[in-house]
Amino acid sequence: MTLKNIEMFEGLSNIELAKLLGRLDKLYLASQTVLFAQGDVGDRMYIIKSGSIELFSNAAEATRQSLAVLDEGDAFGEMALLSGDARSAAAVAAMDTVLYVIDRDTFDNLIAEQASISSYFIRLLSKRLVVNNERLQASKQTEAQLVLRDTEQFPEYVLDLLLWCAELPRVSKQLVAHTFTFSLQEELEANPGLQPFLQVETENSDWFTLKPSVRRILSDISADKLGYAEKKLWAERAAAYYEAQGQWVASVEIHAERKEWEAVFETVERSADQASNEQNEGICQILTRCPEPLLITRYTVLEKYIEWCTHHAPETGLSLVEIALEKQHTSFTSQQIMSIYEWGAKLCQLLDRKQQALEYLQQAEALILLTERKGKQAEDQERSYELAKQKFSSQKSRFLAERASRLMKRSRLMGLLLVIAAIACVVIFHYIPPIAGLSRHGMDFTGIALAAVILWIVNIIPDYVVALGMVMLWVMGGLVQPEVALSGFASTTWLFMIFIMAFSAVITRSGILYRFSLNALRRFPPNYRGQLWGIMVGGVIMNPMIPSSSAKVSLGVPIAQTLAEAMGFAERSRGAAGLGLAAMLFYGFMAPFVMTGSYTNIMAYGFVSAEHPVSWLQWFLYALPGFFIFIAVFMLMLLRMRTPSSEVKVISGEVLDEQLRLLGPMSKEEIISLTTVIGCIILMILQPLHGIDSTWVMLLGFSVLVISRVLNTETIRTGIDWTFLLFLGVAFSFAAVARELGIVEAMSSFLGEHMTLFISSPTLFLLAVILLSFLVTFVVRDDPAVILLVTALLPLGSQAGIHPWILVFIILLSTDPFIFSYQSPTYLTAYYSSEGKAFSHRQGQKVAFLYVLAVLLVGVACVPYWKWLGLIQ
Repeated sequence: MTLKNIEMFEGLSNIELAKLLGRLDKLYLASQTVLFAQGDVGDRMYIIKSGSIELFSNAAEATRQSLAVLDEGDAFGEMALLSGDARSAAAVAAMDTVLYVIDRDTFDNLIAEQASISSYFIRLLSKRLVVNNERLQASKQTEAQLVLRDTEQFPEYVLDLLLWCAELPRVSKQLVAHTFTFSLQEELEANPGLQPFLQVETENSDWFTLKPSVRRILSDISADKLGYAEKKLWAERAAAYYEAQGQWVASVEIHAERKEWEAVFETVERSADQASNEQNEGICQILTRCPEPLLITRYTVLEKYIEWCTHHAPETGLSLVEIALEKQHTSFTSQQIMSIYEWGAKLCQLLDRKQQALEYLQQAEALILLTERKGKQAEDQERSYELAKQKFSSQKSRFLAERASRLMKRSRLMGLLLVIAAIACVVIFHYIPPIAGLSRHGMDFTGIALAAVILWIVNIIPDYVVALGMVMLWVMGGLVQPEVALSGFASTTWLFMIFIMAFSAVITRSGILYRFSLNALRRFPPNYRGQLWGIMVGGVIMNPMIPSSSAKVSLGVPIAQTLAEAMGFAERSRGAAGLGLAAMLFYGFMAPFVMTGSYTNIMAYGFVSAEHPVSWLQWFLYALPGFFIFIAVFMLMLLRMRTPSSEVKVISGEVLDEQLRLLGPMSKEEIISLTTVIGCIILMILQPLHGIDSTWVMLLGFSVLVISRVLNTETIRTGIDWTFLLFLGVAFSFAAVARELGIVEAMSSFLGEHMTLFISSPTLFLLAVILLSFLVTFVVRDDPAVILLVTALLPLGSQAGIHPWILVFIILLSTDPFIFSYQSPTYLTAYYSSEGKAFSHRQGQKVAFLYVLAVLLVGVACVPYWKWLGLIQ
């Protein structure tokens, strides 16, 4: 019996089954072994891999009664996990048995992550519910007989009163007098046996109800005796009486209990000008039971309810606003939709979600502009509004994703001030006299560049929009011709980026990387030390295959977390943190050591590749000593983080073997993808022999993937980050424009005069670059930081006799620190890919200081090697 043949896991793919297997334990039971006794605490469930389990009502052999015999593939013990109750039966192995064990944490994760498993438990519970209903029905018949016996003492009209009361959630004594023309108080005195059936709300209250157990039975009796039509008529007459008396809450409650929501809404609308504040409170309490999709269909009711939510349940109100805006019910007018946006903004303010509140108000303003337009057809208006709604949804998603990496809290005032500061930079540098040997156009270029830096720092406008704005100002200001301003888009490096992104999309969407990682782990000892080396080797193999650090860590860290769970490490324990941080470091932070390890590598060296070309093999050989330094520093620390061996479970080789078996043989698409990627890397390594530029090698591989249909139009459209390519094209143009305007020469002259001390010593110069890069990342992060540092320091590096590759390499290493979590997107991706379970920010910060030390060591220790290669003059 394999996982694939077990009903619970039928909806999972082979990759999902393989990942699941790594989280399951196996338990071997000899025949007649008691697994658990009736009344034991249930903290895990079981699936029978082989053998059988018999369930008994009592564990003692002399008195136990067999309830069921379970065979291969059957699951049991899940009720204790679902309900939290003790074991309802004892379980004994009927023969030698092997079980898969699912503990509570794994069970909770499966329910949350896999819809098919949730569906399985729903079906299982439904089957058991049928059995329990049959038992309950027999019990109800017995209870009904007892109630009928107790009511035999009453006159017929008193029994009619009880049956009538069973149809109402609450009854007033005035309603009884109106309907039956007698006093309830007098009947209670004449028939003392009636008292146990009734439940008065408060002492001396005019309101009462039937006791719940009696009411349920009498309601069933009235259905058999009178029929549902008569019962409904009773309820309608009672609701009408209450409404006529101004008792709105009681009227609404009758309809709500019967799920007559249209009648509820109509009653609420009629009560609008008549109900008191206290009654409105009661009505809104009842509306909490209304299904949300129905509640949003009546604007007036929704308005009343949202107003109540602003005082009592803002989270509930905001959820309802989001549903109303998502569904866009046809009965809403444009004015009403604008009001809903305003409600959302108000609720967000109450919940201290100011950015989301701002977005709601912006959408309301967009709708106002939309409705004011004249001469447009209704279809065009609807289409425009849908686009606005999609834009709002996208903004909301980005807001949630980017909060962790935000340097400062956004506000409308802050955004306005920074935009003004950016404009001021452009204006000031246009009018002040040239400095540092710059021309007038050079001063304009510098002002525009500083304005872009300000906008990149706060990230209030997308990076690529800021970049395109620079191009516009260069051309409109007459700084350069359009062909120079857009020259970056004509570079072979920009074309190379398109191809490598396409490769990344193909590899990421297949199971190749997961398969490789499992094979790497399978070939190392099944303990902490062995798996740590396996993670390191897996990360090194993966590094050149995907040029995205975030994509690699989002693969590697969850695998490490699965290994930690299989070894029995608690969340964020030393062992779990060691494996998780190892995956983060070797899958994400080793990217600078190979050319294709990251998009940023290619972008950064694209500024100088034309003058100083470097092949794939040269890049790797130049970085090799630093590569070994990184491995040595990190492995020494990570090996010390292991938990004592007495507390660690050894990973069974069978688990990894079965995970690989579940993945099955490689598909045709995977074989083509892997062969193409490896072939391209080999051709780039052999570039000194054949002399073909890496861009045309990648074009050949791209063509193979397209012709073989492994890379289709949809993947090209969605798998390639076209907005980043827009930003990148402008970044390459930035360097060309700087050279055209003499910025590079002016900067080289200025820095040479003021930084003689650093230029005199290559080691001192590289240490200064590292420290400067670390400081810059406190303010500017990601690709803008790399662009600014490479552009500013290249002239100085040239004067110091340092090859541009060294400068780019050192900057790449130094611009991804994570002393503070917001500094590094790679770190944040690693942290959140395990939902914060692998390691804490405090544990990550300790490694961050070690990362800084490792970069400093590389900057010092590699200098002799680079001098030997002739990279430092």
